[in-house]
Amino acid sequence: MGGDSVLWFNPHSSERTRLLFDYYHHGLPNTKVGNHLITGSWVDNDGRYGWDDFVHTNTFDHAYTILEEEFTIGANRQPYKENLLQTTDGVVIIAADNPKLIPRSKLISDEEITALRNFVNRGGSLMLMLNGGGAGRFSESFESKQVRKLVNGFGLDWNDDDTHYSDNVLPKGHPYFYDVPTFHYGAGCTLKILPEASRPEVLLNVYADEGYPDRSVNGPGIVMTRPGRGKFILVGDAGSWTGNLSRPWAENERVLKQLFRYMKPDQGVQAATYELGKPLIYDVTVAGMQAIPLANTLSGVSRPLYKSFSPRPITDMPFIESTASITLIPRAETDLKSIRAEGIVSDFQWFDRPTTSSEEQTFSLMISKQGKVSDLEASGEHARWLAPDLPALIALLPVDGIRPGDSWESIENLRIPNLRGTDLPTVKLTNIDIHYVKNDVCGDKDCRLLQSSGEMWLDDLGIKVTDLLPEEEVKRVGGSNYRYFNKRGGKLLFKREQWVDMQSGMVVKARLQTRVIAWIQDTRKPVATNNADKDNEMIVSLANITTFSLNEAHR
Repeated sequence: MGGDSVLWFNPHSSERTRLLFDYYHHGLPNTKVGNHLITGSWVDNDGRYGWDDFVHTNTFDHAYTILEEEFTIGANRQPYKENLLQTTDGVVIIAADNPKLIPRSKLISDEEITALRNFVNRGGSLMLMLNGGGAGRFSESFESKQVRKLVNGFGLDWNDDDTHYSDNVLPKGHPYFYDVPTFHYGAGCTLKILPEASRPEVLLNVYADEGYPDRSVNGPGIVMTRPGRGKFILVGDAGSWTGNLSRPWAENERVLKQLFRYMKPDQGVQAATYELGKPLIYDVTVAGMQAIPLANTLSGVSRPLYKSFSPRPITDMPFIESTASITLIPRAETDLKSIRAEGIVSDFQWFDRPTTSSEEQTFSLMISKQGKVSDLEASGEHARWLAPDLPALIALLPVDGIRPGDSWESIENLRIPNLRGTDLPTVKLTNIDIHYVKNDVCGDKDCRLLQSSGEMWLDDLGIKVTDLLPEEEVKRVGGSNYRYFNKRGGKLLFKREQWVDMQSGMVVKARLQTRVIAWIQDTRKPVATNNADKDNEMIVSLANITTFSLNEAHR
């Protein structure tokens, strides 16, 4: 690997999954524009999908910038041999050049095909990207004879069709991708699964949308097989990962990140498998505390269910406690391999006082194959009050190759604490990073500790003063007497932890902590001249901690 045979885009780290992108069978940018620009061809496929080519829209710079945070990325400039493949975890071949179009192209040799098959069989990952077929796509075509020999060896093939530039809708509960409403498939082909394919999985179906006459183009666009101990992923389009990552109405970046995580070698990590009809029972505790100086008129807000903690003679800090039992019952499996589950909230108490309600305290949700929660609905005041935290009962484990130190993104609910914490809270959907911190022990279970944390300005989250105030203040005749002292408002801090049973994938314990610190001005009073007095008259601290523990009888 000496000399210029492999060019590394980011520091080589043994802790990251190592990927080699193929630039031996695919040319580099070589079209000169004026005196100072070298770019890929705008006429044919020559030099497209290169790097450091910020001129061409079909550059892979978009993808590398996104992926380099999670992977060690190298550009390979030599044939694939055993000694080279022993230094990497995954290989990505991008639309190998067609010699009928680019005469200097280097074909994938039979010896390389054998080396790549052996690499996958012993645990490596290989991804191969194609392009749309048909006579109209000749200028963007790829070499087919040797590529087909390689692809057929893994039990797959492709169709010479074209989806055109189509926006594909991904439903909630999708088994392989999540938080993606629309994916743009950039004029690719559909794929075939041959009888000899080993454990094939269609990661994504694609289709030509209604803007094109050949709506019949419909089928697998991304397929994974598992020969031996490794993975082979065939993608019917390379252009989905270039300028199409910038389309503001599609989520190709999210798909890109999630797709490449399948390249991580199998570590045996599996999301939970639920037995239909078998209940899981969790004990839940919620604790909240507020710190509001007496000079702040909001300290006088009525909190009938609160108690006071007095750390000093003149200091009273309102706090609240609640407990409940949650029964989660998986009911049915959907066509997307997701689970529809129902839940019951029972034995709800404020402090040690049982509560009664004429409403049923129930909720329902959908759990994807990966453990992504969607379609959460709740009825009854206690179930609705707990609802923002209920997704923490399920662990999102997106691929089998994750290991300590890895992270992945997810759009999740954040409970926003309010001045009367017994009122229904405002909920904000927020993009968070979930970190696989370490392997830990929780109770008597070996667990994976997943953690998310962060802080954000209130205005960035769209949290308004009215989200924090009680209803009587929001609906006051003549308007509210309160506003943020500064447009940012203050900050929200959050931390979310899940201890996930390494054997079952079930959440054994979850804890969610949220705090709002805001400066809220009473418009009826003049603003103090110094910061100490401003703090006493405006600062508001609202904290909430929710903890779920799997009942001992169900561990």
